[in-house]
Amino acid sequence: MFNCHSPGSVCLAAFAISILGSSVAQAEDLPPATKATYVARSLEVPAFTPPAPVEPKVLPAVRADAVSTFSGKSDTSITIIRGEASTLPDPPPPPEPKPQLPALPLSEEKLVRIAWQRLHTFRLGGTIYDHRVSAVHWTHPVTGAPYQALCGFDIGLISGLGEFVHNDEKYRLHTMFSNISTATFRRLARAPVREIPSVSPDTILITKGDPNDPIGTSPITLIKQLIDSEKDRLIAHQAARQTYQRDYAIWAAAHPPVPRDEIILLRPHRGSRYLTNPTPEKDGGAK
Repeated sequence: MFNCHSPGSVCLAAFAISILGSSVAQAEDLPPATKATYVARSLEVPAFTPPAPVEPKVLPAVRADAVSTFSGKSDTSITIIRGEASTLPDPPPPPEPKPQLPALPLSEEKLVRIAWQRLHTFRLGGTIYDHRVSAVHWTHPVTGAPYQALCGFDIGLISGLGEFVHNDEKYRLHTMFSNISTATFRRLARAPVREIPSVSPDTILITKGDPNDPIGTSPITLIKQLIDSEKDRLIAHQAARQTYQRDYAIWAAAHPPVPRDEIILLRPHRGSRYLTNPTPEKDGGAK
């Protein structure tokens, strides 16, 4: 059990260092044939299957006490019908607000859990040039300090994974990357294009943040280990995802949404003012 009697941020940092230090030691003890970093789940992407046609909704036959029609987009209309009273039970009353309790100091156990979650949740974004060079940014798992790096590999290989395993511990991934074809970009650009970042293949160049901080750099170093370990599977996974997206785009282009009129049926519940006078607008009352 990790014991800490220091202030919160110091405790989190100390726990982080202990976790990373033990992970490195464990990796050295693993048999050569055992992967320390890998994706545990199947990376198979099912073939695209066109969705079933949407069944048109049929409104129940009810008395219409008031009807309003508005113009929509693409020459469509939106009609709102106030029908006869609903037979459903009355909506329950709103719950009583809970009293505001003063915030309690976090327990040591909760501090440790927060530290573990921070160390095992990576949020990365960036730009990928020609699937060869990646400009990546993230934040320090403990302090939140910004980090940036140039990587001589395609970090987009981890897109869509969601999670991976390192030294028998699960890590969660949240990514947002954009891909740029430099040839297309130069051809379409109206202004001079700056030079594409340069970095040696299969290397990481930290351009912002402390490069000697193992915790701050862990998001990108562990991702590099993951790509090196699972490169063939990741390449096949991304190719399957692109095939799925291409097939969906072809189907969507051949089946554009058909504009249609919309009808919204509103039925007052018991206690509504409309039940005592179903048509107040005809009598000069409030609508």
